[in-house]
Parts: sequence; C-alpha cells; structure tokens
Amino acid sequence: MQSVKTNNNTLEKQIELIIEDLKELRKEQINTLMVLQKNHNTYMKKLDKLQEYNKISDMTNQLFEKRLYGIESALKEINK
Repeated sequence: MQSVKTNNNTLEKQIELIIEDLKELRKEQINTLMVLQKNHNTYMKKLDKLQEYNKISDMTNQLFEKRLYGIESALKEINK
C-alpha cells in the first residue's frame, strides 16, 4: 500500500512539473509571438518607406530624363 502511495505522489509531482514546464513554454511562445509581431510591424513600415522612396526616385528620374531630352533637342537644333 505504501509503494502505491509513493508512486502516486511521484506521479503527481511529475505531473506538476510538466504543468509548470508547459506554462513556462506557453509564456515563452507568447513572448516570441509578441516580438515577431513587433518586428513584422517594423519591417512593414520600413517596406512602406522604401516603396515611397522608390516612387520619389522614379519621379525624379522622369524629370531628369525630360530635361535631358529637352537639352538634347536644343543642341540638335543649334547644330543644324
């Protein structure tokens, strides 16, 4: 009878340890998910900034191309 009681106590302690470990694991998962979400938001903001920069860069390049075309046209007219 004593050995069954001892086995039950040991089993209960093991179960309690497993439950504690599972709770700790869950906390770590939640923390990891929060960090991932924060990083995702940061990366998305950076991506938006890069896209905005690329749009501005494209517009600037278009203006320069128009100006260069105008200069080339003027030089061709002068050379005629």
